Amino acid sequence: MNLRQLSGAPLALAIILLAGCGNEVSKLPRDEQTVGGITIDLGVMPAALVQGHSMGPGAPGAASGAAQNPAAHHIVVALFDATTGGRITDARIRAGVGDRSYNHEPDQWLAEMPVNGMMTYGGYFPMGQEGLWRIHLEIYRPGVAKPIEANFAYEHPGGF
Repeated sequence: MNLRQLSGAPLALAIILLAGCGNEVSKLPRDEQTVGGITIDLGVMPAALVQGHSMGPGAPGAASGAAQNPAAHHIVVALFDATTGGRITDARIRAGVGDRSYNHEPDQWLAEMPVNGMMTYGGYFPMGQEGLWRIHLEIYRPGVAKPIEANFAYEHPGGF
C-alpha cells in the first residue's frame, strides 16, 4: 500500500461512519417504546400550537424562554407501567435534542403537566432545521438507582 492509498483510508472510514450515524438515528423509535418496564409515549409539535393553552399548574408556558423562539417545538412525554398499563406519575425526566450527527445529552428537566387530568411531562426545545432529530430522555424514578434512558427519532418537516 502506498502513501496515497493510505491517506484515502481514513477519509473513506470517516465517510462510512458518518453515513452510519444517519441510519442509526433513522432506526430509532418515533413515538413509543418500552424500556426498563416503562412504556414511553412521545409527542412533538410546534410550540406555536401549544402556547396560550392552559395545561394546569406547573405547565411550561410561553414565558419559559425557548417557547419564544420561532423554531421551538414542544416535547410531551407520558409514562406507563409496561405490565399494568397504569400511568406513572412519580418520575422526573431530563431531555435533550440534537440533529442526526449529534447525540445530545439531556440538558433540560421536563415540567410536570397535567393534561385532561392525566400527568404528562413537557418542555420547549429549538428545532430550526428540517431533517432528522434525536431526542434523548433520562427517566428518574424514586428508589431506582440508575435512570432509564431512551432515544427517539423525530423527522422535522420544516416550514413551521
